[in-house]
Amino acid sequence: MFKKALTTTALCAITAASALIISADKADAAGFYIQEQSVSALGAAFSGSTTSIDDASTIYFNPAGMTRLDGPQGNLGVNLLIPEGELTDTGTTTPIGTAVGDDGGNPYDPTPVPNAYIAYPWMNGKLWTGLGVSAPFGLANEYDDGYFGRYDSTETELLTVDVAPTVAFQAMPWLSLGGGVNIQYADAELKNAAFAGTEGEATLKGDDISVGYNLGVLVTPMQGTDIGFSYRSAISHELDGDIMAEGTGLLDFDTTGSADLDLPDIWTLGVAQDVNDKWRIMGQVTRFGWSNFQEIAPVRDDGVAVDPVVQNYQNTWAFAIGAEYEYSPEWTFRAGYQFDETPTTDEFRTTRTPDGDRNWFTAGTTYTWNENFTVDFAAAYIDVGEEEISVVRNGGGVTGSNVNADTDGQVGILSLGLNYKF
Repeated sequence: MFKKALTTTALCAITAASALIISADKADAAGFYIQEQSVSALGAAFSGSTTSIDDASTIYFNPAGMTRLDGPQGNLGVNLLIPEGELTDTGTTTPIGTAVGDDGGNPYDPTPVPNAYIAYPWMNGKLWTGLGVSAPFGLANEYDDGYFGRYDSTETELLTVDVAPTVAFQAMPWLSLGGGVNIQYADAELKNAAFAGTEGEATLKGDDISVGYNLGVLVTPMQGTDIGFSYRSAISHELDGDIMAEGTGLLDFDTTGSADLDLPDIWTLGVAQDVNDKWRIMGQVTRFGWSNFQEIAPVRDDGVAVDPVVQNYQNTWAFAIGAEYEYSPEWTFRAGYQFDETPTTDEFRTTRTPDGDRNWFTAGTTYTWNENFTVDFAAAYIDVGEEEISVVRNGGGVTGSNVNADTDGQVGILSLGLNYKF
């Protein structure tokens, strides 16, 4: 049971939260990464996130972009995620004497995910300081009681808060540099069915604080052309907490332990070009170092190691294109498309992360209310590709479960951003 509970910790990683500590129901990028950290950037499918964000949310994607902002300002964004997932049983078995169960229903609920940023200039705008509060990774779901994949997962309740003090410096009129520290808190509660004569439940509760960093560069080689690069370091969490099993019969227990969770590093390269004084086109490529997440090696607090569980996440790429049109001094419109690979593979994919390749279709607008206040709107539809799940839990056989399923899903996003210049 200890091995099972800690394995689920690593599969889920951490769930979205921000200053309001509101959890996200589903990660809205491949794996369990959440891209929704800027409403204006979402409108163009994040194709200009390293080159073209003109509000304080640039702190997250490219801190060097602060040097392009028009004075001290703050940004508050709220993204309403509307996920839908479906599992279809393709031959699951459960322990002798237990019912296989139904398909579990849609495990996700609509949930708002907020983020907040503030940026302030010094030295006539050459030096900037900023602070961002975001939730870069997340996953949460709850299946119907007694569904067929319950020995893999039943419920995931996880929160993270990422606080990033940040600086940027305009080294040359054509070159800006930025960077910051990421202080990341993670809290988890994970559940799954367990069996040792009778069917019960295994639960894990744990938390951790770890630190990483981010870097950014913004270059303007000629008027109207911008090249942006950003890097977010990998962050490793050691989730410590209580693990228990109840109602299983012979294997009920309550103990403590930990498991390392290695999150990916992320680098992004983007290019933006002004076509004329109205139109701007943008393109971007992002690499996720998901191969950091290869296996989970739980260790009990008494020093006893548990056999590692292979995850075999693969490095992935995301590609985005988009355009921005300044219709009038009051209105700016955006649209974009992104293809985002899944790091999961058929052999190791689970019901906690029933992921697939994702196709993003987005649109958005910014309305300038007055010289101090602007409002961003964005919407997205994400098609999550169909994939397969085939995993063995509780050792398989007459006392375990072979979980076999087809997955399918989609996500709708409605976002609102508020920007105020002080």
